[in-house]
Amino acid sequence: MTLAGASPLVEKLDVGCGLSALPGFLGVDRNAAADVIHDLDLFPWPFQSDSFSHVVCRHSLGHLNDLVKVMEELHRICRNGALIEIVSPHFSSDNFFTDITHKHSFGYRSFDYFCINRPCRYRYSPTAKFRLMESHISFVQARSFEPGTQKLNPAQWLGIEFLINGMPRLYEHFLAFILRANEIYFRLQVVKE
Repeated sequence: MTLAGASPLVEKLDVGCGLSALPGFLGVDRNAAADVIHDLDLFPWPFQSDSFSHVVCRHSLGHLNDLVKVMEELHRICRNGALIEIVSPHFSSDNFFTDITHKHSFGYRSFDYFCINRPCRYRYSPTAKFRLMESHISFVQARSFEPGTQKLNPAQWLGIEFLINGMPRLYEHFLAFILRANEIYFRLQVVKE
């Protein structure tokens, strides 16, 4: 682990920040430009438990090896009630197939296995518990974290995104590889009992 000007008072973490972290966030990546240089496939991550109130994972989780361990680690380093935002290519996205370093893609129900408010019989972790606050499939950009970077989205204007997000299971089962989505967004809340 290497700290480069990182403040211990930062309560926000940008996981897999690449060349630059979001403003006001501490960036962690194996890239030398990050505030904290660390291979995210190595556990534990170099943070104390209950350190963060907001974590953003922008196109990073799909590149990691063990998503169960990643979710357990996110749970460990976050405070109770912390917000975790995840953006990744949807499983039907050509961007998922184009980038050869992608190991995982995500669908509307991918995090149900960790969320206590979702109807799922199986849980992948006895410790990592979350509450799903929002999930959204998008044909362009599911979530812009920086002002002025939101892309034009005709599917949103035409109401197509509203329809598919109203019936995501039907969309993913019957239409996902005909009318391909681009990204999927999740907002999770950390639950610690």
